[in-house]
Amino acid sequence: MKELEKTKRISISAVLFLLVVLIGILTFRKPVYVFENNTATTLEKIIAKDYILTLDEFNSEDPSQYFLIDVRSNFEFAKGHIKDAINISTHQAFDDSTTEMLRTIKNGNKTIIVYGKNPDEADSAWMLLYQLGYENIKILCVQTNYINNKFEVKNYPLEKPIVNYAQVMKLAKSTTANTKESKKVISKPKAPKKVIIKPKKKKRVPEGGC
Repeated sequence: MKELEKTKRISISAVLFLLVVLIGILTFRKPVYVFENNTATTLEKIIAKDYILTLDEFNSEDPSQYFLIDVRSNFEFAKGHIKDAINISTHQAFDDSTTEMLRTIKNGNKTIIVYGKNPDEADSAWMLLYQLGYENIKILCVQTNYINNKFEVKNYPLEKPIVNYAQVMKLAKSTTANTKESKKVISKPKAPKKVIIKPKKKKRVPEGGC
């Protein structure tokens, strides 16, 4: 009787386990958004800086070859925006309608150009879309302002870094490599042997007289 009860318990446990696995497989959903470009690829793109577009370069572009996105808030966009721009703030990038529209642009081989109050605001949207696989995307390097309730767009001057970080990294790598090689060649000096000086025994004076 005991053996039958054990067998029943084992079979019930096995059936329950299989049901849990089956439910997990049926309810599993693939992620909708997958990053196609990893961090290393994105960093290489940032260092190259070929994704930055000045206002003069933008004005010389053919409007039929790009898609302009304003990443500011809906309120700021309603007050004023660049001609032919469409308002898609960063948090709206994952909306179904936005995703479908961006995929259509991607398949049409058009350049996506994003801008905001300044390049810093547009940078997060650019990085998100680039990692999602929209490689043909640029940042319009401008600053938007309202002067006397009039919308104005000006070039945003990019400051050059005081330190050339790429050169510093190269020097650091070469220094590390040279240090490793020198460690292999130079052998550690042997520690000198300790010399223990034994005290001399004093001669005893002979006892007794003549």
